Amino acid sequence: MMQVSKSVLTLAILSTITCQPSTSQPVDGTVFIPMRDGVRLATDLYVPEAGEPPYPVILIRTPYNKSWLAGYGQYYSRSGYVVAIQDVRGRWASEGHWEPFLHEGYDGFDTIEWLGTREWSTGKVGMVGGSYSGTIQFAAAVQKPPHLVTIVPNVAPAMPYHNIPREGGALALGWAVRWTDIMENARTGRELQAKLERSIVEDWSEPLAGLPVIELDRTVVGHEVSYFRDWIHHRPGDDYWEPVSYLSALEEVEIPVFLQSGWFDPGTRGARLAFRRLVRGGNPHVRLVLGPWAHGDRGTRYLNGVDMGAAAERDLMAEYRRWFDFWLTTDARDAPNAPGVELYVMGSNHWLSGVRYPLEGTSFRPLYLAGSPGGDAHGRLEWDEPVGLDAFDTFTYDPGEPTPSFHAALKRGTLDEYRARVDTGSDVLVYESEPLDAPLDIVGPIEARLYASSSAKDTDWTATLYGLTSTGDVRVLGLTFGITRARYRDSLATPSLLEPGTVYPFVIDLGHTAVTVQAGERLRLEIASAAFPEFSRNLNTGGHNELETDWVPAHQRVYRDSGRASQLLLPIIERR
Repeated sequence: MMQVSKSVLTLAILSTITCQPSTSQPVDGTVFIPMRDGVRLATDLYVPEAGEPPYPVILIRTPYNKSWLAGYGQYYSRSGYVVAIQDVRGRWASEGHWEPFLHEGYDGFDTIEWLGTREWSTGKVGMVGGSYSGTIQFAAAVQKPPHLVTIVPNVAPAMPYHNIPREGGALALGWAVRWTDIMENARTGRELQAKLERSIVEDWSEPLAGLPVIELDRTVVGHEVSYFRDWIHHRPGDDYWEPVSYLSALEEVEIPVFLQSGWFDPGTRGARLAFRRLVRGGNPHVRLVLGPWAHGDRGTRYLNGVDMGAAAERDLMAEYRRWFDFWLTTDARDAPNAPGVELYVMGSNHWLSGVRYPLEGTSFRPLYLAGSPGGDAHGRLEWDEPVGLDAFDTFTYDPGEPTPSFHAALKRGTLDEYRARVDTGSDVLVYESEPLDAPLDIVGPIEARLYASSSAKDTDWTATLYGLTSTGDVRVLGLTFGITRARYRDSLATPSLLEPGTVYPFVIDLGHTAVTVQAGERLRLEIASAAFPEFSRNLNTGGHNELETDWVPAHQRVYRDSGRASQLLLPIIERR
């Protein structure tokens, strides 16, 4: 069989794309853009009322119905852009078979090159969009389409191992089932919005309790869903995930990138990891803005009715537009006059800026896990390193009654119920600091480093961090939570089961935040082995947790002595 080089193949694809009929003036309405395999993707064009061609182009690709995003087309077209809003493959008006994420890199490439080679186009194409529409910008950018000039991925989760569909090796069960139900059963934009809002406030513990997990598509969605089952059958590291494993490839991306997320955005880890990769590769034009916001592109000062401070109010849409104005309408010889990193510090309600992240002047300080001097149920978090020997705490994790998720309770507004369950249960270790003598600024990524053993061949370790006010009320610090599946402690590609009773080091990524913990407040760290229903339970057998129905309890030990000093590692910025 004749071999064809990648460069020859790319030229052939470009030739196919650029030979399409072209007109000198774009027309408002729907066009069908051909992909390299003949599938056509429905794309709505919004054309400026003023000015003459050629125009720069802004592209938004969505699985949620292009008509639902008409406001974005009108907004950017008023600023002189042709805006193309496209239904991705297999969704709504587009042709093809719907397989989430898998085709987005090449489909994005082909769409960009079609738009960039129209007679009415300047040849400069930018992309914008959030969540799924943000993730697939990365997938397109790593393909390096010649006409792609910049991307603005906001609230874009890290695929496929750090947010969705897996995190720390564990299936993000709550997201996977809720999102699959929405994608399969919402037939209009209004239905989609309604199902999304209900999915956040509903209690999913009972609907997702059934085993095996792979059958939950039948019980919740109503039918078997091939891609949901693919996420289960294809474990981390296998070839199935290659089309969406873009993080390492971001080191080769040279175009300007504007990243935006919020401290209460489930995909906020994606912004941090993308920034790290882009900067590591030497990209000089990366901007990162993180505020006290949730999953969206509205920089409001109010979050679920809580006033986050006047400085939190930002017109993010206008900031995106100014970014496009610079990179798509000028020669872009110099970067816009804006800091590379902007972080909003909750509690003290001000912005910090710098050129790298973590910010300059950040020091990482450990808070060590310690026992309670008075024999209380809760342990302590202490700044001093432990000096004792053979000290540990124990708990039992029973998959039949999995520990609930803090962040599921946060979304539903049931934190009081959650606290009561944790404080009266025997499956969570709790460690609290003494009340702070002075305000503490925690700004950056957070880790829990545990030395632990289990009676099981495999298990999970979870860590949740939040604050307590002087009156004992919960002080939410952001989405400061993480999970690690033990078999993936060293490598996602080559899992390794545990030797029961052997002590291993585990690192749990608790995300990142920027918050001032006030004097008189305390920090509280919870260690457990489940966060249900947000994450699929580890059945502790060493088998396939989503295909099996049998489980065994796991007897867990977390060590806190001089040779095995389990700790919470905090990013601290000294007060100026």
